[in-house]
Amino acid sequence: MKKILVVLMSMTLLFTTIPVSAAEDDGIQITCNKLTDQDEPYTSTDEDGNEITVYTLSALARYYDQTLYLPNPRCFTLTTETGDLSHITAEMDTSTDNGLGKKDIKLTIKSRAKNKAEIEANFSSKTVKTGLNFNARILVKGADGTILKKIPLAYSTPALTDEHDAPRFHTLSPWSGTSKYNYDLEDYYKVSGTVDVYAKNPKVSYTYKALGTYGLKNFLLNMDNDKTKTNNSFTFTNGKITIGAKNGNPGQKNTVTLVCKSSYLKSLKTQLAKAYCQKKISTADVIFDDLSVEYRNVNGKTYENGIGDNGQGCVIGGAMDPIYLGFYATVKPAGKVKITSYKKTKRTIKLKWKKLSTPVSGYMIYRSTRKSSGYKKIKTVSSKTSSYTNKRLKRGKTYYYKIRPYRTVKYSYKTSKKKTKTLSRKAYGSYGYVKKIKTKR
Repeated sequence: MKKILVVLMSMTLLFTTIPVSAAEDDGIQITCNKLTDQDEPYTSTDEDGNEITVYTLSALARYYDQTLYLPNPRCFTLTTETGDLSHITAEMDTSTDNGLGKKDIKLTIKSRAKNKAEIEANFSSKTVKTGLNFNARILVKGADGTILKKIPLAYSTPALTDEHDAPRFHTLSPWSGTSKYNYDLEDYYKVSGTVDVYAKNPKVSYTYKALGTYGLKNFLLNMDNDKTKTNNSFTFTNGKITIGAKNGNPGQKNTVTLVCKSSYLKSLKTQLAKAYCQKKISTADVIFDDLSVEYRNVNGKTYENGIGDNGQGCVIGGAMDPIYLGFYATVKPAGKVKITSYKKTKRTIKLKWKKLSTPVSGYMIYRSTRKSSGYKKIKTVSSKTSSYTNKRLKRGKTYYYKIRPYRTVKYSYKTSKKKTKTLSRKAYGSYGYVKKIKTKR
């Protein structure tokens, strides 16, 4: 499966241009409340080429029991100088979307007057099916049933449909990590850990709890190459694409660790170095669906799907039933520098620290006379250096030190004239542990 690299920026739900029927020229003006950035009205054209405004309504999330986290109602305010809105009704059109809008969307008239009316639109319940409807319309009718206004409406609900997600199996919900929603995938995924793309074969770990009535048998990585039975991106810590579950009973937890292959890491490094040097984006969210889970059967029991204790197990994940997991990839040096020892005199302090295992370009040394503020950089040293002597200090005075690693990130590319151009920027790691030292009197 291909990896999906998602740069960390605000996600916007994009809607494509759609044809909807033109509304009558009835003199009714519409204004609408703002919900979220995902629910901005957009401009489209109808089948006659007329410009129209399409209003949107998106569920905020979908829970694992398939119910929706509903947004606030979308409120339409209708005003007119020529018509009478005191007896209007509102309903979803059934001709353009086979009645789905009428089933999914509930309309409520909040107020009616001669020249002004308010209509609220929201999902009819928390159990609307997964889907995206670009062809819905709200029909505003007068007292005699004639259509006064057609309001185009596009609405969406997040997808979370997994045949294994309860009661016998579970996929995403019991994975460790932070749960996030991706609108491109239309699904949730779990993020666990941060990978330094300059490190050698870094690792990322996930903990999985077997829910339901099945225990675990194996964890598997999808094969990108059927002949060599390998995965292009990861292995488990045993160097293979299959690893057995240590805790096999229902309700138990297993932790699996994936090792990033050097070739995969090289690709991530190139993409992120480009983003960092060109757009100052130092961290990205990597989503993948290579990991599958194989459940084992329970002795002496046959389930409603006909599977009994036949030793075959049941594999979930992969192309037909993806498990989306992820991690943060970064060009920033990982880890904190610790000052391991020091020597002091009346006027000098010599610091020694443990160099980071990940490649860095150098270390910046900061000093302050207060523990929590006032730090200033006093020296920058190369990555080969692990000590520094601070001179010309005051006798009997307390100083605080901390060290910050940095890395020079480079990205090279060919210009239109086939010349190589290299961009370069410094990426800074976290500040290290503070060390308090007082000079001798």
